[in-house]
Amino acid sequence: MTREIPSAPYSDETLVAYLDNQLSEPQRAKLEAQLAQDDVLAQRLAQMSRSNLPFHDAFGAMLQDAPVAKLQAALDAIPDVPAAGSRRFSRRALLAASVSFLAVGLLAGRYSTLFAADDGWRARVADYMSLYTAQTLADVYDSAGQQQIQLSRVRNALGIALNPAGLAVQGASLKDARMLHYDDYDIAQITYLDRKYGPMALCITRSEHRGTTAQESEIRRGMNVVYWRHAGYNFMLIGHSPASEMAAHAMALQANIRQVVS
Repeated sequence: MTREIPSAPYSDETLVAYLDNQLSEPQRAKLEAQLAQDDVLAQRLAQMSRSNLPFHDAFGAMLQDAPVAKLQAALDAIPDVPAAGSRRFSRRALLAASVSFLAVGLLAGRYSTLFAADDGWRARVADYMSLYTAQTLADVYDSAGQQQIQLSRVRNALGIALNPAGLAVQGASLKDARMLHYDDYDIAQITYLDRKYGPMALCITRSEHRGTTAQESEIRRGMNVVYWRHAGYNFMLIGHSPASEMAAHAMALQANIRQVVS
């Protein structure tokens, strides 16, 4: 069964209707003729066609990491629509709206800004850390002298003075410290090799906020993350250790770091 939909200008809803085979034959022919000469329209249709890809498989890990509680709270805050004014939205309209919102996010430069402002750098660190294995860090030259030289670079870049003793984590060996860069963030990455659970890292970057926040936990790329803010810095501990152990490691690190950062 086909449905007549206005064709000019071609809306997102019309393009999705085309993909769903819900246009009449004359409309399909007219749209296809326009697609042959309109590159922008063709690109829009290509973006719509991606809705047929296996999103659940591709984004399963991201769904696991999603801030479900925050999203549910936002949904709960939306008032109910009175029955008299209720309206049933089609799959096509909802998909078109979602693509429009995605386009807005892409034009803004970062989809991460749709969520908390500090999420972006943690996501990038998790992407980076997901590539680490025990072999990645096994042969790192980790003498105390070399570590102190590396931590001096961190101090020069971020203004935070750290030392190997204050960064000790029970059951894990401190390996090295390096500076990374993501967008406007300079990120210190201090890596560990946990004897049981493999690679772990404490990452630090500057924050626009001076206040202190309590530790929070999340899961990114299958790894446990504990993050907090203190004295103008964001901290993030990420690794494969159980969440309870990561929280304990983070608590100990936070206590040691507070002695040198005020």
